[in-house]
Amino acid sequence: MQHQKPSSAAPTALIYITLGALLSVWSGIWFIYERNTENASRGVYYICSGLLLSGLALLAIGFAVGRVAHRAQAAEIAQDEAKVDAIGRDPKVAQRL
Repeated sequence: MQHQKPSSAAPTALIYITLGALLSVWSGIWFIYERNTENASRGVYYICSGLLLSGLALLAIGFAVGRVAHRAQAAEIAQDEAKVDAIGRDPKVAQRL
């Protein structure tokens, strides 16, 4: 039987979620700091808002990739169970896999 490499979507989703959360939190802190400081320019608000929205976008991508990874894992398990069932029924199938 041929061994398949597991999907790398779960670690990728974790990276996206982690980076998105950190970027969102620190951009939010920076935004509040700039709001309470009187010498902030409009450009700073644009950069800060852009980083905050980028962090939220990374979070959304991470959660979407995580859902795909979860469904892919369930499909891989079902496929492996089907192969095991087929091998149990006919020994010739084991030779072809």
